[in-house]
Amino acid sequence: MRSIAPSRDGRLGILWHLAWPAIMEQIMGTLVSFVDTAMVGALGATATAAVAINATSIWLINGILAGVGVGYSVQVANAIGARDDSRARAVMRQGVLAVIVVGLVALGLLEVLAGFIPRWLGADAAVYPQAVSYLRWYALGMPFVAALSVFSAILRCAGDTKTPLVLNSMANISNIVLNFLLIYPSRTVSWLGVEFTVPGAGMGVRGAALGSALAMCLAAVCILYKVLCNRNRPLVCSPEDNWKPMPDVIKQAIRLGLPYAGERAVVNLGQICMTWVVAQVGTVALAANQIAVNAEAVCYLPAYGISFAATALVGQSVGARNREDAQAYGSLSAWLSFWICFATAAVLFLVARPLAGIFTPDEAVIVETAKVLRIVCLCEPFFALSIVCSGALRGAHDVRCPMFISLGTMWGIRVTLSFLFVFVFHWGLVGVWSAMTIEIIARGALCLLRWRSKRWVRISGLEE
Repeated sequence: MRSIAPSRDGRLGILWHLAWPAIMEQIMGTLVSFVDTAMVGALGATATAAVAINATSIWLINGILAGVGVGYSVQVANAIGARDDSRARAVMRQGVLAVIVVGLVALGLLEVLAGFIPRWLGADAAVYPQAVSYLRWYALGMPFVAALSVFSAILRCAGDTKTPLVLNSMANISNIVLNFLLIYPSRTVSWLGVEFTVPGAGMGVRGAALGSALAMCLAAVCILYKVLCNRNRPLVCSPEDNWKPMPDVIKQAIRLGLPYAGERAVVNLGQICMTWVVAQVGTVALAANQIAVNAEAVCYLPAYGISFAATALVGQSVGARNREDAQAYGSLSAWLSFWICFATAAVLFLVARPLAGIFTPDEAVIVETAKVLRIVCLCEPFFALSIVCSGALRGAHDVRCPMFISLGTMWGIRVTLSFLFVFVFHWGLVGVWSAMTIEIIARGALCLLRWRSKRWVRISGLEE
């Protein structure tokens, strides 16, 4: 993106041009997550719980990887806004080195802790063996998850949201196909009166984890090819370039990325704590919680797509030293996401029960899932505000405040109220999701107030 439109309509057009591929990417990922959950759910509540018990730990690692992406992608956006392609390519090369390091560290960490995490989170005896197996197999894909996460963020901030859409969609579709072949055993299928044998590995939840790892591997190889081998791209790198570590780039990446990684860590550690609380309620609650988490994404996934565009456009405006455009893009992104998520929440409220039924045949799980989905609909527009305002603040280098907001609301409101609602009032899973709803409303309001305070203007160096 080289030009920034001066009018509101022009800005909205540019924002939507960047946002819609990212929104479609989120939709595709969520739909595939639905299918993935349904495939595992067909094995029973124990299999669903085995995946659910590990979900928040995986989110924690992915959040740290996303922080690495922020550290390098915001620098790329600033360089492109300043029309410094040489700097942008140098940052890209440093991102490649960072991916190698953090990907291998994530792999080793999950493999070492795989036997402990499910136990720490309260998995019962029936769930524990499958949970450990799932985590060990999933961990094999972490270097590729790192590559896909970081380079997708960099390309989005460079104004290319279509390549991440294509490659992440390819990974998601591959995951479905691999799950179909790896989760279930070989079986005879009848279609249009013709019987034929469908091959299968019969690996159960291990197959779901391995399918995810292989799908991420395929997409990561493709995105590396795009970055390193396609000579027509403005961010292209080659073996002849300088690949030595650049302290200034690394230092800035840490300054930008560490608070975001801390923000995600604070939220995900809180979610891990919530998983432990849900596990105390029982296996049905744990399975319903996992299904509801996946189904809830229908509401807020457009906000993530808009957030990626907000980070890119605010970051490019900062690089171009254009305070007016930075302010306009951030505010426009926030209100667009609010009203879109208001509409999606209304739809979710109406279809909560049939949507829950897609994932599991267990009636008890369906009833619990529908209850909590209808509760969380109340906070989804505010969740959108927290996501998009945080993205705009990151583009403006204001990366610490969202972390402190998340720390205060997650642990001061969600965790505290969850313990109160579950262990004192005995509201069960409804109590956990009620606490989450209150916390998200508070977080969204605070993030919006931070953006409107304009303190980011000084932080980004745009003061007149």
